[in-house]
Amino acid sequence: MRFASPIFFIIFLPILIFAYFYINVFKTKLFKTHVDFSRVKFLQELVSFNLKEHLYKLLQLLKYVALIFAVIALARPQEGKVFEETNDQGIDIIMALDTSSSMSSLDFKPLNRMEAAKKVTCDFIKERKYDRVGLVIFSGLAFTQCPLTTDKTSLIEFVKDINIGDTGLDGTAVGSAIMTSVNRLKDSKVKSKIIIVVTDGNNNMGEIDPITASKIAQSYNIKIYTIGVGSLEGAIYQIKDPFFGVREVRSTQDAINEDALKEIAVTTGGKYFRAQDTKSFEDIMQHINKLEKSEIKVIQHTLYNELYKYFLIISLCLLIMTVILENTYLRKLP
Repeated sequence: MRFASPIFFIIFLPILIFAYFYINVFKTKLFKTHVDFSRVKFLQELVSFNLKEHLYKLLQLLKYVALIFAVIALARPQEGKVFEETNDQGIDIIMALDTSSSMSSLDFKPLNRMEAAKKVTCDFIKERKYDRVGLVIFSGLAFTQCPLTTDKTSLIEFVKDINIGDTGLDGTAVGSAIMTSVNRLKDSKVKSKIIIVVTDGNNNMGEIDPITASKIAQSYNIKIYTIGVGSLEGAIYQIKDPFFGVREVRSTQDAINEDALKEIAVTTGGKYFRAQDTKSFEDIMQHINKLEKSEIKVIQHTLYNELYKYFLIISLCLLIMTVILENTYLRKLP
């Protein structure tokens, strides 16, 4: 909150403070009336608590409070609301997340690969303030979970709701994921368009191979960053052993085809990264965040709402109340 005319504080508040102390302190002491009695004991016995006397003193104080609120109203208190206006477009980004069963691996402890990917993706989305971001999920099939949007709150909720097996067909269709993402970006008019593919497996499903899909993306000036998720030692799963109960086993199958992911990235001018734990995953997303900066010029406008009427209403109500009480219940006769 700000005051558009603070000069009224300088003019009136010192006068009100001086008037209060002069009338209620100095003048009372200088012109105090008294009556001489030989013995005051009898008068002391007659004195009792007088409610009206105390209310009358409070009434005098309310007058000054009402005047203070009037001075605040004259100073024009204002509440501002900031609006941001951008004169350029940001970056369009599609996050393509693998939801195959292998994403349940526990090698990203304390999270599995899927939960780690969701956490890091949400953090990345929060950083892209002026960009449109969309979400594609894939395993054996690929489909759009959320189209390009600037509504980051809703998009983060979509990410949090992702579960392994949401596509209904297990496998890893990286090529299909890239083509679904390209379809969301190809008609975009922004200068910079990128796809971030997060996967932990080799392409083994889909109707188009990833290299061909990446070349189509390159024809639309779409850059692809690929992230291979998983430990070099293999995936860790929990199994139910009839003799030893629930235990963890390591699988070295379904290794990531890093050469293919590197070729996808290089073809489109992007980069390939390997995330072996949650920390390295976070570092990769931060690195991509720095590489793909939006060159946005932001103009801030502040719209101020006048609040003086509220203080003026309070002042008038207090003054009306004091006038009514002085002429009724607290009426004082000379």
